Amino acid sequence: MEIYVLVKQVPDPEAIVKVKSDSELEIENKYFTSFFDEIAIEAGLKLKEKTGGKVTVLTVDNRRVDALRRGISMGADDAVQIADPALEGADQFALARTLSAYLKDKPFDLILTGRQAMDDDAGIVGPAVAECLGIPHIHSIIGLEVDDQKKEAKVLREVENGKESLTCPLPALFTCQKGLNAPRIPLVMNVMKAMKAQIKKLDLASLGLGPSDVSPYIKIEKYVPPPKRPPVKMIKEDFPENVKTLVKLLREEAKVI
Repeated sequence: MEIYVLVKQVPDPEAIVKVKSDSELEIENKYFTSFFDEIAIEAGLKLKEKTGGKVTVLTVDNRRVDALRRGISMGADDAVQIADPALEGADQFALARTLSAYLKDKPFDLILTGRQAMDDDAGIVGPAVAECLGIPHIHSIIGLEVDDQKKEAKVLREVENGKESLTCPLPALFTCQKGLNAPRIPLVMNVMKAMKAQIKKLDLASLGLGPSDVSPYIKIEKYVPPPKRPPVKMIKEDFPENVKTLVKLLREEAKVI
């Protein structure tokens, strides 16, 4: 099977993020592969181990390739980075058009990606790629079985008040949810190997695209920092007076009761 996994490198949840200007954020240099994308990588590797074939990790990122190296260290066979100055500020639809332009001429059986990226939580790119390619798509799967002979997949996903079992012809695109698997931890020797691996790099021109093809539909007008929290007020009285004071403050100042 030819399997492609779409991956994204996102800021660590503990990274410090500040508003640098109306149009720019200052993000601490702490990044990792989006968790749901690691689940997708693991799903692809399990299928390769069962049916044979090849797993390729693919990203659109002008600066970082660590998500690709993570995929290689886990066991992916190949890695592709699409980078171009015109992609600065690209929205999810532009990313989907870019990814589908690369994939449209590839003989793939399956495309996997995370349910959503853990920075913007949009969940748009995967379904949009499927729409651009004109292939079936199922969102947030927690179970996956592939019949390579019949070229079809059986998937399980959670729905309100239960679970839904679906059969889908291949090629198709599935977004992966927590519960599908537990991503493997790469061996140290594989991490070292991944650091030296050659990563194929492409620009928009090589995909037959130009800047106008990736102009964003969505533009960020302004970044606004959250309001500063007021200082903590300590209550010094002993019980039960401290409880009375707390209730008074909640009612008269915080106005939450």
